[in-house]
Amino acid sequence: MGLTKSPMSVEDHGDDTPPLPSYIARHVNLGFNSADVAALISSIDSSQKLQTSSAPHLPAELVLQVLEYVPIDHVLDWRLICRGFRDAIDGRILFHYLQRTQLIGYLGSRHSRHMENLIEEHYEQIHLLRASFQRIEKASGCEPGAQRPLPVWSGTHAIFQIEDKWFSSFRRLGGAAARGGDTIEDADTQWLSTLDRLGLRRTEEGFGTLRWCIKLDHSVLDMDFPLESGRNTFDVDVRLNTKSIRVSWKDMLFRFLKTETTLRRMMEEKRDSLFTFGHAEDCLRAVRRQRLQSTLNPDNNIDRHLRWSLRLLHPLFGKPRHQHHVPLEDVESDAINLLLLLRREAAMTSRQLAYLRQLALDYEAMDTDIQELDQDFDDFKSHLSLPGFELSHSLPALSPRTLPRNPISWPDDLMAMVEEQVGKWKLQKNTIEQMKTLLSASNIRLTLPEDSFDDLGSDF
Repeated sequence: MGLTKSPMSVEDHGDDTPPLPSYIARHVNLGFNSADVAALISSIDSSQKLQTSSAPHLPAELVLQVLEYVPIDHVLDWRLICRGFRDAIDGRILFHYLQRTQLIGYLGSRHSRHMENLIEEHYEQIHLLRASFQRIEKASGCEPGAQRPLPVWSGTHAIFQIEDKWFSSFRRLGGAAARGGDTIEDADTQWLSTLDRLGLRRTEEGFGTLRWCIKLDHSVLDMDFPLESGRNTFDVDVRLNTKSIRVSWKDMLFRFLKTETTLRRMMEEKRDSLFTFGHAEDCLRAVRRQRLQSTLNPDNNIDRHLRWSLRLLHPLFGKPRHQHHVPLEDVESDAINLLLLLRREAAMTSRQLAYLRQLALDYEAMDTDIQELDQDFDDFKSHLSLPGFELSHSLPALSPRTLPRNPISWPDDLMAMVEEQVGKWKLQKNTIEQMKTLLSASNIRLTLPEDSFDDLGSDF
């Protein structure tokens, strides 16, 4: 399919080359010229001529735009169709993925060392830190004056910026601010080992510990399997002092896409199987174990022991469970619980997330309201108590007061209960306010002595 003329032209390629159409011209800024685009479209058109089905022939330009909306767990299948798709996915599409990618660091579970000393609110503030894509390091050949600059995705390494909000919280909770330090490296000694593991400068205590993961669209997975010094399959450098992460981005994303594709296929194959933990959880555990085992060296004594330990984990897909317990079970369960929570969050729309957060706020307001009413009622009972006789009646508890702070982690049955209780509270809010006013006024009156109004000089 030839290129059609358009009044929009991004750069002049000579009198013999027609201007690029508007839907293609935007790619010139990313490093394509008209010859590149023509070759790409020609390749896509050629792949359609070989088809024997009755499916209609789509213009290559339209197919190229459709490619941008292919789900990430299917895009590698499209990459096998033709050279044009391969080149588009390896360049422009992968670059767009990179711009949507977020890296998430994990300090440890609620019951891990140092974290167990934090209250729930403080733990939620620092146990996860997020880094967003900032830029790709300039590739060689992009110097000013070059006849043809390389595409923006030609650089091998990308820079991600860690959010400042996390650093502020950690400096305060980790003791750096109290010690007068300007960086998180000035934190209390007890936190330094945690920071070293976050910066990938210290060996993890358990093989396969989740420390960094990748979030892209609806998916969240480990950054690498495992993410340890000497075992990495791509270059990653966490620089906490500069609040940045430098990573070999193409290798990272291709490995991520391959794992997500494998997970999607396994979930389709195992849809009708029996499950040990659940459909999604069994498949995620299985894929993760496969990736971890593939990194082990059978000629290494330590790796042989790790392979043996991985085989002792609870069997999946409905097989009988083992009676013994191995340390790697805790490591795996901690990683899986976090990944499932983050994947659930990633699959939600912004409206669903906003609804859950508002529901959590409403629940806190309801709980505070009921506690205040309960306290007023306790005060009222205390005034009516006689020696040797105590009123034992109390207001019924409307809902538990110990919910997970993050509403995304609420199971469906718990969320339904909270919705029901909050709905009742909103309908009865005026009545509750009237009860609080009446009890408060009664308590004030009951605190006064019986003869407090005798000297007012009234005729009554």
